[in-house]
Amino acid sequence: MKLSALTFLLLIAGGVAAIPVEDSVEAVETESSLDEVTTFDADAGDVLVTSADDIYTADATDGTLVIPYENDSFTCGNTLTQSQIVTIESHFSSALSTFNAQSADILAAAAVKRSAIPVVWHVIYTSKTLAGGYISNSAVKKSISALNAHYKGSGFGFKLKQIKRKKNTNWFKKTKGNPTDSYMIAMKNALHTGGASTLNVYTVDFADNTLGLAAFPWDYYGFPKRDGVVLQYNAYPGGSYKNYNQGKVLTHEVAHWLGVYHVFQGGSCSGMGDYVVDTPQQSTVSWGCPASKDSCPSIGGGDNIHNFMDYTYDKCKTKFTKGQMTRATQMSNAYRF
Repeated sequence: MKLSALTFLLLIAGGVAAIPVEDSVEAVETESSLDEVTTFDADAGDVLVTSADDIYTADATDGTLVIPYENDSFTCGNTLTQSQIVTIESHFSSALSTFNAQSADILAAAAVKRSAIPVVWHVIYTSKTLAGGYISNSAVKKSISALNAHYKGSGFGFKLKQIKRKKNTNWFKKTKGNPTDSYMIAMKNALHTGGASTLNVYTVDFADNTLGLAAFPWDYYGFPKRDGVVLQYNAYPGGSYKNYNQGKVLTHEVAHWLGVYHVFQGGSCSGMGDYVVDTPQQSTVSWGCPASKDSCPSIGGGDNIHNFMDYTYDKCKTKFTKGQMTRATQMSNAYRF
């Protein structure tokens, strides 16, 4: 489905960032310059094409790298203004109506696609060490297993198709959590694989305090190469990023990729918030693992401290709501499937 308004795309995506001259060579790199590619069977998930990664016994070293941890000031790069939200929601309503008007066969096909979303995982690294970003196949598989566990019962499923590895120090160390960051754009332009329904995941060591960033589904038809999720490399299950090492950063970002907002979207106790009816109104971000929190006490319900779309520690996040998954289904129908 093509979007009808270019101005909508430019407004939401923020326009195209210029790539510095020093990155001009990186920006035109193609898949042929990849260092290693591992492909998995479509049904069983078995490794069909192996690479040098097979001799990397990461299970013995995962989690041993100590990363200094000073505070809770990490961010997810997915922030939207209320004026952007109004534009998005208006367009979404129209796009969903168009999708729902299609034949029963198309609607059924979308459900099948949602149940087995192909994942291409791009390991960006600077050296063949864990500290250099060279996470193992095992770490990637654990991430996909956790992702499927967190989305169990939602109708969404994820199938690992490929692990691709690329040595690029600039992309690994200099990428920032901004969708117009020049290093991120160069990386995605060179490596992105598949179409709107393929989930591309890139792991880097963010140069700022970002843990993850996702392209929203409505961005795809304006900037298809920029689609996907960029993730802090050591935030996988059993990884070394303190308090965020159960794979739930990926779960959070994939929900954005499917069209779900933060539970504190809008930062107010009035208005539509995250546009989901069964998440209580919440005006502030939640940090750590509070016993309870209520930023809108006059409304009732308490804050969503256990929801995957807040910022609490991984050990505190345990659920999506039915309404959030309904929204994810509708958004992905309108823009991805």
